[in-house]
Amino acid sequence: MVEPKFKHHVIYYTANILIGILGLLPYSWMGPLGRTFGLLVFRLAKKEREKTVRNIRTAFPNQMTWAQAEKFGENVWIRLGWNLFEVARWVPMEREAILAKVVRVNGYENLEKALAKDKGVILFSGHLGNWELLSCVGAKTPIAGVAQNLYDPRFDRLVTWMRSEKLKVAMIKRGLALRGILEALKGNKTVFALVDQDTGKDGVFVPFFGKPAWTQSGMARIAYKTGAALVPAFVVRGTDGQFELHVEREIEVPHTGDAEKDVLETVRRYTEVVESYVKAYPDQWMWMHERWKTRPPGEKV
Repeated sequence: MVEPKFKHHVIYYTANILIGILGLLPYSWMGPLGRTFGLLVFRLAKKEREKTVRNIRTAFPNQMTWAQAEKFGENVWIRLGWNLFEVARWVPMEREAILAKVVRVNGYENLEKALAKDKGVILFSGHLGNWELLSCVGAKTPIAGVAQNLYDPRFDRLVTWMRSEKLKVAMIKRGLALRGILEALKGNKTVFALVDQDTGKDGVFVPFFGKPAWTQSGMARIAYKTGAALVPAFVVRGTDGQFELHVEREIEVPHTGDAEKDVLETVRRYTEVVESYVKAYPDQWMWMHERWKTRPPGEKV
């Protein structure tokens, strides 16, 4: 077991103190406090600021100057801080009160139609809005979530507790996830996964904002082999500051007889949906992630 770095100790204990303090404050304060925190991080964390702006410029190379992208990135971090403080404030709250933060639901019938096929549903999304609130679909149907292990085991235990105990999501960890996913789908449950990051493994290159991006293909392969439905869903913050769930129609998984070609096409289709939502809610996506880090063979980084 790797000993946590000193800075990880500082971050962990500071986060616990912050969670304790926020739990004593009114929920309505989370917006102003979180937005201020996000702004401070953006202004003070030079490397994160530059990374965020660089990725925005990669997606919009001809639409924004560096100064415009910097202002846009500032808004991204402000919203991220807002989300972070709200999630931290959930700790002393009851599940029903947390899920009630999703005030509008659009397209839930698309999930119901997919479940009616009795082969399970892979509900996919991206790091957009407040993805933790996708657990709200678990109010009507059993739900499991696929997640990476976090860099600090203590944070990992805290987040897993929040998701499993507070939000009642059965957690399946990547790496050893296949069996858990297959069992959940066999029981006609809903499994949700975020498919918009470059994890460096189990992926294919598909266009994202016009540039090849290494994209997770595991969910596409599982859907191809099991017949499980692939359904897009996103929880975004509306113009009034309230959260809304959008469930889109199932994505068709092609079966032409060429498995690799069909998986590639499936990944292209669900990445296209993710991109459409990022374009619709651009300041709610995690632009600080190195989405285009892995490059095709022969292409310069």
